[in-house]
Amino acid sequence: MHTNQITSTKYPLRLLKMIRSILLICLLLPVLGYSQNTDSSTRSKLITTSPRLGGITITNQVAPITVDGHSFTMQLPTADIGIPVYKNFSSPHPVYIRAGIRYQGLLLSNEKNIGSNNFHSVSVPLLFSYSFSRATNISLIGIVSIGSDFIRSITEEDFLYTAGVRIGFHQNKSFKYGVTVTYVKNYAGQYVLPLPDVDWTISKKWNFTALLPSRASLRYKLSQAQSLGATLSIGGSMYRLNEEGKEQYLHLRQSSAGLIYDLKMGKRWKLNLVAGHTFMQRLETFNIDQKVSFNGFGKLNDRTSNVSYQQNSFIFQAGISYQF
Repeated sequence: MHTNQITSTKYPLRLLKMIRSILLICLLLPVLGYSQNTDSSTRSKLITTSPRLGGITITNQVAPITVDGHSFTMQLPTADIGIPVYKNFSSPHPVYIRAGIRYQGLLLSNEKNIGSNNFHSVSVPLLFSYSFSRATNISLIGIVSIGSDFIRSITEEDFLYTAGVRIGFHQNKSFKYGVTVTYVKNYAGQYVLPLPDVDWTISKKWNFTALLPSRASLRYKLSQAQSLGATLSIGGSMYRLNEEGKEQYLHLRQSSAGLIYDLKMGKRWKLNLVAGHTFMQRLETFNIDQKVSFNGFGKLNDRTSNVSYQQNSFIFQAGISYQF
């Protein structure tokens, strides 16, 4: 009886540790959605007008954080531009190539312990998509990023890499899914991750989208222009911290849930609002040698931080996008 009790106690602990490790890995991938968004584009060869394959999206998230009676504000502005480089939807096997550029910032106001308060990341993604049929396609994704406080000149060590292969399936108009096998190299180590995604039109009113386990959203269509729903998000970012005499990096990990509101303004513009609360938020700095071995998921929490904020907070996000 005693042995069984110990075994039953260890099992859920191991399960929780595995789930926690997977979630931590997902926080290292701020641009995962790039592969999922291409799925519908390359299956549009039967429509009479060309789909809008390019776009600009600008968002900003604000999180007020209170630590031991002291408050500071964290802002996460992003700007994402996607440009179609080549498209051919007239052949039996449509081909689509898209390039882009993404800016992501982390701005701290009134924070005293981290050496810098303005961090910036620039990413250049490239995607190639090929359709085997109307129901199946493959996409190749490559992303090169630089994340730093840019106090000193950029070196080779500041480059971060992501590469992925996605297989997508579209069996009918209401349900499509896929899986992306992704390789990531960043300041914390190297990883290979399988990431499934789903886009399900449940009914005329309900829609569910997910890139697991990074994000999931359930929306209800209020009208042709408006929708309201619930969203769950796991995100994060990484930047080199160039404090004098130290080699460090900053790692933000954030899990949140809340309400999401979408408003279509005409055929090209869309407004997006999110209000929620984090259930896990860690803003930490680590020495640059604080890395884990290849696919060492369970060792991420074994890193020793120099500065660590682990307080949860409300989050407010607004975004606007334009398609062309």
